Amino acid sequence: MTDPDNPYLPEPLAAAVTEFETWMRQELEAEQSRSTPSMTLYHYTDCNALHGIIEAQSIWCFLHRQQSDKHELQFGIDIAKRVVREVAEGDNPVVNSLLHGLHGMLDLHKMNDIYEFYFFSFSRHRDDREQWKVYGRKGSGYSIGFAPELFQPNQSKLLPQANQNVFVGKVLYGRDATRDRHRRTIRRLAGIVDRTSRAHPLLVCGKLGHAWFDAMNRAALTQQIIWNCLTAKAASFKDEQETRYILLNEAEAFDPFRKNFRDRNYIETPLLLTERGNLTEIIVGPDAPAGAEDIARALLRDNGYPDGIPISRSRASSQSAVKHPL
Repeated sequence: MTDPDNPYLPEPLAAAVTEFETWMRQELEAEQSRSTPSMTLYHYTDCNALHGIIEAQSIWCFLHRQQSDKHELQFGIDIAKRVVREVAEGDNPVVNSLLHGLHGMLDLHKMNDIYEFYFFSFSRHRDDREQWKVYGRKGSGYSIGFAPELFQPNQSKLLPQANQNVFVGKVLYGRDATRDRHRRTIRRLAGIVDRTSRAHPLLVCGKLGHAWFDAMNRAALTQQIIWNCLTAKAASFKDEQETRYILLNEAEAFDPFRKNFRDRNYIETPLLLTERGNLTEIIVGPDAPAGAEDIARALLRDNGYPDGIPISRSRASSQSAVKHPL
């Protein structure tokens, strides 16, 4: 008997896929709950980007492989591959065969042929010397404060437009944290496959078995492992305290929305910034020219923002920085 929702797999195998997908959805929902901001998030940028964000009430999420660190995603992928190899040393040859297939799918070039990931970065640091140096035009730019209300999970299903399906995640730093998260997913996958294959050994042979392996591995990759990799960075970046605003989907889903700026692909996604309280403040960089505060005030006024949004000069110096409390 086959499952009507998946006519290509017998019911026991389709049920295993559903069980795994349900578990991963619960994991992602829990992760979203843990990552839901409860404090203002800040984005450091230059004057031109400030104008674009304020005037269009939108942000540009750039393609992951065109970010400044083009090898960043590989950090999480390499850790996932090591975990897969460890778990594949068990006593069930069916599980080991499935995990060898998953290992082969963990290839950045193969992923890039099918999927695209775009993100926009925030920091939980309000006024930080290193953030100014790296992202805030060497101290001459701006830091924009975004209220946590803008990033609350308020949709229960995917929206039809890929540029509106947003996930917010805190970045985990270091190999141990990333390895633990990957291991939880891959062990769950192995456990379900082990139990199902022992209960229905004849169903996991030949073409049916390969189709089932493919369904399980693709679910793991697209629903959990990619997410883990997109929100993982080396421990050396820990001081950034980054939260990411992420768009992810199959590449073709972004075709109607993909734009290009200076040879970099991006997706523009809206934010209701003119609603009172959503834009919390603008901080002018410590090395910004005189009059930068007046430029920001005029920009807000001319674009219909509510009165009273604080605009102040950074108090960071070359020796210290004022950081938002964690």
